[in-house]
Amino acid sequence: MKTDTEKDEKICRACKRILVGESKSGLCPDCFNKYGSVVATIGIGGILSLGVKWVSKNGGKFAKHAFDVIRLIKS
Repeated sequence: MKTDTEKDEKICRACKRILVGESKSGLCPDCFNKYGSVVATIGIGGILSLGVKWVSKNGGKFAKHAFDVIRLIKS
């Protein structure tokens, strides 16, 4: 049976150490340095790949509308 303090303690998801202070990611500083940058890189890569897919799918429409806006501004 856990005590009240053990229930309130936050534990690192990777190494199971007790976290001191606030941790939005749920990782201790060592694990965040170890895994956090990798996860951020994968997340940014995913966002960029979605952007590339969107541009390849809608690129012609986007370019046409952009040129229309430029012509409207110039006139």
